[in-house]
Order: sequence, then C-alpha cells, then structure tokens
Amino acid sequence: MPPISIIIAVYEQCDVLRRHLPAFLEQDYPSDYEVIVVDMNSSDDTISMLEGLQVFNPNLHIIRLPDSSRDVSPIRLALTLGARSASYEWLMLTQADCIPASSHWLSHMVSVCESRPELQIVLGQTRFVDGHGWNGLRCRFFRAYQQRLNLYYARQHGAYRCDGTNLCYRRSLFFEHRGFADHANLLTGATDIMVNQHSTAQNTAVCMHPDAIILQDTPQAPEWWNRERLFFMETRRHFRHTFRYRLRYFTVASLTWFCTLLLGAITVMGLVYHNYLAVGLSLFAWLLYMGYCTLSFNRYLKSIGEPPIIQPLPLLLHLVPYWDSTAWLHWLFSDKNNFKKRFI
Repeated sequence: MPPISIIIAVYEQCDVLRRHLPAFLEQDYPSDYEVIVVDMNSSDDTISMLEGLQVFNPNLHIIRLPDSSRDVSPIRLALTLGARSASYEWLMLTQADCIPASSHWLSHMVSVCESRPELQIVLGQTRFVDGHGWNGLRCRFFRAYQQRLNLYYARQHGAYRCDGTNLCYRRSLFFEHRGFADHANLLTGATDIMVNQHSTAQNTAVCMHPDAIILQDTPQAPEWWNRERLFFMETRRHFRHTFRYRLRYFTVASLTWFCTLLLGAITVMGLVYHNYLAVGLSLFAWLLYMGYCTLSFNRYLKSIGEPPIIQPLPLLLHLVPYWDSTAWLHWLFSDKNNFKKRFI
C-alpha cells in the first residue's frame, strides 16, 4: 500500500470533528498516512480541539486559511493548500461531517488506486445517516439515485461528476491542471468540476466495497436541499462532455413518467369503452414496472447499507423530473453573481 494524505476542509465544526475525526486517525492501514485538516478561519474552538488531538496523533497536521483570500472561493483555497502541504502522491478528499463505515475504509479505497498503474482518480460511495422525516427520506433517496447513475457511468465512460466526500486523486494530476484555478471564484462544485474535466474511462475507477463507504450526517435544515440543487445547476454549466450522460439521465428520469402516462391513458380509454381487460392489463403492467424499479433500487441501497425504501418509492421516482426542473428554473432567474465569492 502506498502512503496517502487525507485532506479535510472545516469551518466552525468543532463538535462534528470531535465525533468523527478519531475514526480517520485510527484507520487500520498497513502504510504511512497523514490527515491534513484545513481550517477556514473558524471562530469556535476548532483549532484548540485539533491541537489537543495533535498531541496524541503525530499524523494529524493543521493548516489555517490566510485572511487575505479575497476573491478566491474558501473551499477551493483550503483544498489547494491541503494538496500543497501533502507529503504523498495520493490524496483522499473528504469532509468534516463524514465518518468511515469501517476501520478498513482507507485500505479498500487505496487497493483500487493500486489495481492499475494508469489510474489517477478513484470514486467511492457515500450515504446519509440519521435522517428523519420527509427531508431525510428525500436526501437519502436522491443521493442514492444520482450516485447509482454516476458510478455506473464512470465505470464505462469516465466520471460525469463525483462525491467530494469520498474521492482519491493523484497530487500530480491536481497540479498538472492547476487545481481549481480555472473556476477559483465559484462558491461550490470544486471537486465536481475538477473530476468532470479530467476524468476518462482509462484513468478512473470506482470502489464498490461495502467497507469503503463514507457515512455523512444528513442535513437537518430543509433549506439545504434547495440550495444544493440550485448551486449544482450553476456547477453543471461548467462541465464538459455532458451530452451522453445528460441524455441517459433524462431518459432514466423520464421513463417513469412516460410509463405512467401511457398506461394511465390506456386505463382511461379502457374505462370509457368498457374494455376492462385493457384496464386490468395496464394496471398490472404499471405494478410490474414499479415492482422492478423497487427491487432494482433497493438492491443498490442494500449494497451501501441503506434501509430499503418501499411504499414511497413510486412517488419519489416521479418527483425527480420535478426537482430538476424547478431547480433549473430557479437558477435561470437567479443573479449569477450569487454563485461567486464577492471581491473583498
């Protein structure tokens, strides 16, 4: 196993780090690794807590963001400083509100990195935990829905986007393309754009091992959902080579509506003309299609340790085009300067 650097950018997340950071520092890894925490000028007790942990963990390194970042996105600057400070070629990017599902998480991710010499990017899986109510269900479903499509596509054609909570990236590739310099002032989408522009089918792999999953706290504020969907519409505008993935995504997302409308029309016509055989067959076909979708989707949920989604799944599948459309319309009429860090 090669040595590796784990990079975590944090901002006023003292309590979260206190719960999650020890799991990163205590990985059962057969080689050297370091954990670099980049603090983006937190005003809470983050630094003092990190310094206390550093006494007992010599592989923990702390960096503070300079106050003179001006018009550069803080998260991009933090990750760049972490990459510059890294001692090793492979970088593992994750976030403060995440925790590995296993003490062997790092070993499984890096084993994929070393499986082929040409690999430069390895994508891992992440799932939300501790989500409650409608917001928790919606977050769990939509992340799994998109992650499933993204990882399948990445294995065939290269990554369309990534999950920045579980990403291995070569340091040399990062600096060969000047890191985040091309979109330095965008507030979000740092790793998504980077992976989209530099990933190919040859240099990208996916780690599907159940012990290599990252668990992330489910955002409790419903506003987070709307903000994430809105900001992704701006991030997507900077992607390259998007036609094939968007066509596939649109086809998959629209298929549920197409089947429902077609079979619904057959049902209505059957009722009008008293053809109850057609009504029964169309209802049976719709139930059969929904059953297939439920089994297929829950099979993926089981592979990442997610609880199954049964009764609300047909509703959630029908809501995907609505969520995407409303987010796009919101972005279309938004001030595009809101997606950039203002010059100070």
